[in-house]
Amino acid sequence: MVKEIGRIIVPVDGSEESKKAAKKALYIAKHINSDVVALYVMDTPLLARYTYGDDILTPDIHALLKKEGNLVLAEVERMGKRAGVRVIRKMVEGIPDEEIIKIARKKDLIVMGSKGKTALDRILVGSVSEKVIHHAPCAVMIVREREE
Repeated sequence: MVKEIGRIIVPVDGSEESKKAAKKALYIAKHINSDVVALYVMDTPLLARYTYGDDILTPDIHALLKKEGNLVLAEVERMGKRAGVRVIRKMVEGIPDEEIIKIARKKDLIVMGSKGKTALDRILVGSVSEKVIHHAPCAVMIVREREE
């Protein structure tokens, strides 16, 4: 039997929505015996906006994002261990929607939250999830925030 889904890619940014997507991805992966690729994208346009210089008072945004990414990926890895699912950690630098699309292959499934951390960026340049839906070479599942 040919496997319908190769691996599951879950882009994570530390938001509650991405945590919900990670839980859903791990649930699916466990039931179809698949690996999960936890993907953290260090947003280069964000880095460019907040990089000022080398003085000691300027925070190193790149280092902060890398630290945050490692924490977020470690959390997904712990969730995977508890669920009995292999999690492959991947951190890249770039534009989030482009990097998510670039890593995806035809037999993958992308599971992502509908809202991330940067609400202002969504308003100004459009939703990352919307761009991924329209341009990914594979199936995309959007995990929506539950309405109270």
